[in-house]
Amino acid sequence: MELGDLVYIPQGVEMWRPLDNGMKMIITDKPVTGVFIKHDTTYIYQVYTDGEWQVQKKHVYPMERAC
Repeated sequence: MELGDLVYIPQGVEMWRPLDNGMKMIITDKPVTGVFIKHDTTYIYQVYTDGEWQVQKKHVYPMERAC
């Protein structure tokens, strides 16, 4: 995956981001579309969907190209 690729994240997936005093975590309550930013580690992607979030790679799917 490359910077700027559109991605699909299903319902029920944990997403988190570090804060100065800990970490914020959410669980998606519906499927979301995001933008791939980078590989944080072998198993973690950083994506943008209503802010920057870290997500397990196994829960991030590339959107198919329309053209």
